[in-house]
Amino acid sequence: MMDNARVQILLSTWNGERWLPELLASLEKQTFQDWQLLVRDDGSTDQTLRILLKWQAAHPDKLAGLLLDGSHLGSKLSFSRLVEASTAPCLMFCDQDDVWFPEKVELQYTALRRLEGQYGEATPLLVHSDLVVVDEARAIQAVSFWDYRDFEVAQRKQAYLLNNVVTGCATAFNRAAAELAFPVPLYALEHDRWLALVCAWFGQIQALPHPLLLYRQHDENAIGAEPATVNGLSTRVDGWSQQAEVFLHRFGERLNAEDFKLVTAVAGLRYLHGWKRRQHILHHRLFKPGVLNNVALLLFA
Repeated sequence: MMDNARVQILLSTWNGERWLPELLASLEKQTFQDWQLLVRDDGSTDQTLRILLKWQAAHPDKLAGLLLDGSHLGSKLSFSRLVEASTAPCLMFCDQDDVWFPEKVELQYTALRRLEGQYGEATPLLVHSDLVVVDEARAIQAVSFWDYRDFEVAQRKQAYLLNNVVTGCATAFNRAAAELAFPVPLYALEHDRWLALVCAWFGQIQALPHPLLLYRQHDENAIGAEPATVNGLSTRVDGWSQQAEVFLHRFGERLNAEDFKLVTAVAGLRYLHGWKRRQHILHHRLFKPGVLNNVALLLFA
């Protein structure tokens, strides 16, 4: 087994026998090979574990660990466990049903190292890329997930309180980000949304415009890719508000007075309803990037 791999790929599996062989084959083809796979199984009942053990036997130097506690935690807490168990300076989330392009690890690791050279290793840093949306049979549905969802990728830190453009399986982040953001709070929306929020406020986020993986969509997706529509822009205000409240609880002492007031305003949304909630959004200017997003925010809040 390799010691001190520079990259650990964090894979949470759950009944993934249909998809795992393709994913694992794509990892084997990476142009950058100083990586190890750290896996946590979330209570599979199919052949997932057999596939992983067979792969480990064929690649004994590539599996850093296989966490088998038998619990079904869901993706958010399962990935949190993986981050807590990780040791590498660069970490990448990995979904069992995707296919990585050969250059994914190399390009994201290089970009992350470049950011560390600019901002220092103690700064929480995150790199994320675009994705190609495909169906079960890998037929292309959209060549750009960002265009498909009408994402405005460049956004200020405030936008991450009510919005997210970072997809977990398309990210790389450093040790400083892992130590500050994890373990993920129980009431955070998702592990990737929480990580992006923390890095946006206390570090740096860089978007790479190149799609670096096939993002497979099927009936079993925990969270899928749906095109941006007015009806689909109901913004889960209560969830974002609750996450802001957790963010305030964990990091409130690190915020200046202006930022504390802003996060508090978002956290307060879940206690308001109807016109009072809309007044609160307008008064505190709690807006999302894009006109359509804000129309939806006010309509569905």
